[in-house]
Amino acid sequence: MKKKVVIAILIVVLAGGGITGGVVGYRAYQNSKLVAEVQSVSMLNTGSWGDSMESDGTVTNGQQQDVYVSTEQIIQKVFVTEGQEVSEGDPLLQYDMTNIDLAIEMKKLDIQTIENNSAVAQKELEKLKNTKPISNATTSTPSVDSVTPSAPETPSTDTSVTTPDTVEEKNGDAYNYISTTAQPYTGDGSQENPYRFLCTKEAYVYGSYLNTLKSEGKVAVFEIHDGNTVAGTLISAWTKVGAALEEADPDAKWYVIDGSKVINEPDVPDTPVEPVVPDTPSVPDDNQQSGYTADELAKEIADKEKELTKLDLDKRKAELALKQMESQSEDGMVYAEFNGTVKKAGDPDNLPNDGSAFLTLSGSDGLYVKGTLNELALEQVKVGQSVTATSWSTGMVFDATITEINDYPEDSNGYYYGNGNPNASYYGYTAYIEDSTGLSNGDNLSLSINLGGDEDSSDKIYLDKAYVRKEDGKSYVMKDDGTGHLVKQYVKTGKTIYGYAVEIKSGVTMDDYLAFPYGKTAKEGVKTNKDEDSGTVMY
Repeated sequence: MKKKVVIAILIVVLAGGGITGGVVGYRAYQNSKLVAEVQSVSMLNTGSWGDSMESDGTVTNGQQQDVYVSTEQIIQKVFVTEGQEVSEGDPLLQYDMTNIDLAIEMKKLDIQTIENNSAVAQKELEKLKNTKPISNATTSTPSVDSVTPSAPETPSTDTSVTTPDTVEEKNGDAYNYISTTAQPYTGDGSQENPYRFLCTKEAYVYGSYLNTLKSEGKVAVFEIHDGNTVAGTLISAWTKVGAALEEADPDAKWYVIDGSKVINEPDVPDTPVEPVVPDTPSVPDDNQQSGYTADELAKEIADKEKELTKLDLDKRKAELALKQMESQSEDGMVYAEFNGTVKKAGDPDNLPNDGSAFLTLSGSDGLYVKGTLNELALEQVKVGQSVTATSWSTGMVFDATITEINDYPEDSNGYYYGNGNPNASYYGYTAYIEDSTGLSNGDNLSLSINLGGDEDSSDKIYLDKAYVRKEDGKSYVMKDDGTGHLVKQYVKTGKTIYGYAVEIKSGVTMDDYLAFPYGKTAKEGVKTNKDEDSGTVMY
């Protein structure tokens, strides 16, 4: 009897082992069919153009103070005229104080909107990083002949049609439309604590409510959140300041999602519309995949990271403008920062609309040079930093020191010839040349600013952050092991430049091949296919 029991147990164990082995074998078989596209590190390397910033410059005989005026500011009086000599501390112009406080509050709301947009973009970036790419393989489409189209449904005899005005005012906690009866979920309507309304994606605001904001001098923010709940991810936020509003048609409507006016609403049909029966029925392709390929996903992630970088720059510019406004809030005065001559004084009733300065004061002591900076280098270049200047005509080299960096971008990028993105914005800067022997006003110079990079960066590796994953605090990439299979390779990372590229200090070389580290093919042991024809990845 014991012998039979032992034999039975042995059979069960062997059977279990067979099942387990079968599952493992099946998974191994499935993995053996997967193929991961890999590209050489030399092609994926974004490079570092951040070691120096190059531009052209022109020698001037003095400093320059530019005064820019925003659309929210009103100039009360200009104290100077073109060609006038002024001393340090002399008044240049005065703003209307009745609007300066409103301008400050609106600038604060601008900053808040940028922060909200940054939060949305950050959530979208996280979602992209958790998205699995689809295969590049082309799938077959079933024949149309093999599908029997279903008969079209009989149209309903119900002639009632729901118009926007008959929709229930609320969809759960979110408003479908905002009228004078709507109640915010929080806020008292002040600049510091505006009314906040939770709205659906299709929601609109009546002109009658905007008129209420205007008459009461209140501020409201109309928000759209994922899932129509305050706890959901913020999708958009539309801010309206009552004091800045014009009288509106009470029956007019504005969409919350983008602030556009509702125009040409469809008329309600008297009779139901007959359905159109297509000649050839459309056939869904069950094998068709939707989503991003590995390359597309990498680009989407890079674009989203660039968007976050731009939003960060926009926020810092808005914060700088706010700081300037607050410094003027006591008396609204702008004073001369040094002795000099007024080179430009604009008309308060005709403000520049090309991004140029309203008023320019030029100094007269010493020689200066003006250059430009890529917006992505603003974090690395500071007042007091050294500039190497080389004369076009003589080849002489001069040392200069940055004394000022403009707060607003240049209207034209024509003087820039560095290695940066030509689509980026550029900011002018002024540098003082202490020993200017051999230079004259109007001379052309080549300018170079050391941004702190290594002297030899030709062998540096910078990968898009989408190709570097983290596990238990360690960074790794998916690398071809040299035998045509993927292996997880831990790497040592360095600095991150411009928000999207990370330096790889060790773990891979220019000769290695990497795969996108997300999706079902991002597994150790998966076969690789080298993409020899792809060009250098550009972002």
